[in-house]
Amino acid sequence: MGVAPAAGAVAAKTVLENLKSPGQIIYYGCPAEETLAGKVYMARDGAFRDLDAVLAWHPGSSTGVSNYGGSSLDSLVYEFFGKTSHGASAHNGRSALDGVMLMDVAANYLREHVPENVRIHCVIRDGGDAPNVVPAYAKVWYYVRGKNRAQVNEIRKRLTKCAKGAAMATETTMKWHRITAVYPRLPNDVMCKTVRQNLKLFGPPRASKKDKERVKELGYKGEFDGKVKKGKGSQGRGSSDEDNVSWLAPMGRFQMVCYTKGTPGHHRDMTAQAIMPYAERAVLQTAKVFAGSAVDLVLDKKVLQAARAEFKKGTKGFEYDPLIKKSQKVPVDPP
Repeated sequence: MGVAPAAGAVAAKTVLENLKSPGQIIYYGCPAEETLAGKVYMARDGAFRDLDAVLAWHPGSSTGVSNYGGSSLDSLVYEFFGKTSHGASAHNGRSALDGVMLMDVAANYLREHVPENVRIHCVIRDGGDAPNVVPAYAKVWYYVRGKNRAQVNEIRKRLTKCAKGAAMATETTMKWHRITAVYPRLPNDVMCKTVRQNLKLFGPPRASKKDKERVKELGYKGEFDGKVKKGKGSQGRGSSDEDNVSWLAPMGRFQMVCYTKGTPGHHRDMTAQAIMPYAERAVLQTAKVFAGSAVDLVLDKKVLQAARAEFKKGTKGFEYDPLIKKSQKVPVDPP
């Protein structure tokens, strides 16, 4: 994900220098994409505000441009604190794990009373050490997804009430904090059109007989999608911290085919295909799209002005809030 735009930035810089055209290409290396935190903390600390426009991509099993991003999201940690005791005399203890379990029971009932697009996920990160010891500490990690910040804010407050009720019922104490906060994407038709033109110009890589044979060895049919699709026409279920950046600069985001059809996301077969020659050629095609789009935006002032005008209209009255305290440390390790 990082190599393609890096190569594209170098290519765009070279083209502009050869044309003796003024312009500046900035490459942002963004960590922790999968934990939805990297760009959020970078934006909190001032990144991306120096951009007139921004380009982004993601590998996939198809190629296209979508003007719609993913869901808004809060990543939340709830910690419960109780009193330990031997399991044989558990009446003397107050189980922090009971607080976590009771919270999740309440969250399960909450799911019936939220909009259908809302998703609530969780894992228990710490639940104690041994069955015969009442745990004095327990921790649970939640994701709350929704169509926009207002919806996520509402559900987060209701989920936190579940935590408070569980703490009261178990005579434990509870504290919570937000690891990261994701916004939905701000669409930009001009940027979307510019990137699509370059996608059609350069296109996805062509799959060779050898490419197809390689993925067949993994159990797939060996079919690579060689078309440039229009992209999704609605907001996605997933979430991405890149959508936060769309509120700081007009964004053009695309997807390039790197895997065969039917490859499940977050799967070892996706990892295996990512190091195959086909995916390496996809990275080079992606770099061309980055370079071509960047050069177009620099050389055609009207296009950039139109993208900026659309961005200004979309952000009218909006002030970006990272929703993460300035004092909060960057989450290097999982909570």
